[in-house]
Amino acid sequence: MELNLEPDQLGSKPAPGTLALVQAFINTADVEAGTDSLSSTAELEGWLRARGLPLGEEPLVPGDLERAVAVREALRAMVLANSGERLGPEAVATLNRAAARASIKVRFDPEGRAELAPSGQGVDAALGVILVAVQEAEADGTWKRLKACRNNTCTWAFYDGSKNRSGTWCTMDVCGNLMKARAYRRRRARSLSAT
Repeated sequence: MELNLEPDQLGSKPAPGTLALVQAFINTADVEAGTDSLSSTAELEGWLRARGLPLGEEPLVPGDLERAVAVREALRAMVLANSGERLGPEAVATLNRAAARASIKVRFDPEGRAELAPSGQGVDAALGVILVAVQEAEADGTWKRLKACRNNTCTWAFYDGSKNRSGTWCTMDVCGNLMKARAYRRRRARSLSAT
């Protein structure tokens, strides 16, 4: 699949292959700036079509937007879990419902290679493509490297390219320095109050 991804949705550490689609989808909500690129059905449709995802001809409805946002936030919970947070059962249930609605099935290409593909319609099919990208990343070992920034005012999805998979923040320059400064101030305040 040909991906058309905007660099600002990927950050400084873009994920490889179709995992970049998952990363960009999660980053449609900028927690730090308080903005959401998917705040209407028209914006959702535009975002999905711009990336060549299957939608069909039927117009989107508000329920489509609600399901897409729920899937996005469940995926954010998954990448937070890749960063060491606890994964709640509601995120897993949301993703399982989305996979069922997408009717993800095994199919074989002309060379006989098996692949997963959604056979659902509309937004459900588009979300299915995103979920298939997660499964492909699980299979090739890149999924655990897609993480969410541990700065709780950020949570930007980033690809951890570090050798030992120890990345914690989307960027060291911004969130890393901020979090280290916060930790220093907490330690210093404890030290001063102890004396």
